[in-house]
Amino acid sequence: MPMKIGMLTGIWYIAEGASLIESLRRASALGFRYVDLHGVFHGGPAHLQGDERLAVKKEIEALGLIPRNYVLHPPHNLTTANEAELEQCFEYLAEGIDLALFWGINQLMLNAGQWSLNVARRFAWERAVRFLQRVCDYAAQRDLFIAIESEPYVWYLVNDLDSTQRMIADVDRPNFTVLIDLGHLALERAHPDELAKIADRIVHAHFSEHKPYQHTNQVPGTGFVPFVDYLNTLRQIEIDRRVQRFGYDDLVISFELGVPGDQIDDPDDWVRRSMQYMLRLAPYLGIM
Repeated sequence: MPMKIGMLTGIWYIAEGASLIESLRRASALGFRYVDLHGVFHGGPAHLQGDERLAVKKEIEALGLIPRNYVLHPPHNLTTANEAELEQCFEYLAEGIDLALFWGINQLMLNAGQWSLNVARRFAWERAVRFLQRVCDYAAQRDLFIAIESEPYVWYLVNDLDSTQRMIADVDRPNFTVLIDLGHLALERAHPDELAKIADRIVHAHFSEHKPYQHTNQVPGTGFVPFVDYLNTLRQIEIDRRVQRFGYDDLVISFELGVPGDQIDDPDDWVRRSMQYMLRLAPYLGIM
């Protein structure tokens, strides 16, 4: 089976303040079947109450969508949070895990937090590891995967493939996986061959486009990301075969477009141009 293209719902929130349901409808109307739900912007436990959560589930089913990934971050920085705040982080993510399962999603993506000037690096790292182990254990009891995404900034604990590999080893949980963002890889200056380091842990991916020294989430094809090189490597390592261990037939790579503060007059046009570019670049990719 070929790799599939999906869509993260965040662009419609950035452009118009759209709800999760409205964003799902827009993604469906543009031809997408696979979707990532943005829990940070408009789909988190803090945004939706019981009836609203049920409405999202019904809308997903009515539109015939396959929700593949849930983006949700802890409400506090793991390295600087006090014990009460850490417990709030755990409870929030636990609620998010249960919500993901309610919507038919069996993976949740997060990041590991940021370094602090006031916290020793060894302590910060060990604290993040312990927290992620606890989250993974809760998720494992429910057959859900936790996916770490590297953030291409020096102040993040996990900010490249080496630190990703180290976090995987230290957390040491079979349901701890990796979401690779091809644009982040470029900002991190990761050579495509380096993907082999984490090949068996890749569960999901994002398409994002950037300027060489700025994280911008612009329309693919307008920046510097070498998508072809990364896609070729994913094919060479037989990523679709590898993700079968997670119960999937193929890898889904979802568009992540826009950053908060962007002025996007026509988000649907951004999505159309992104899809047209990627299908022209890699016609073997599927949508349905």
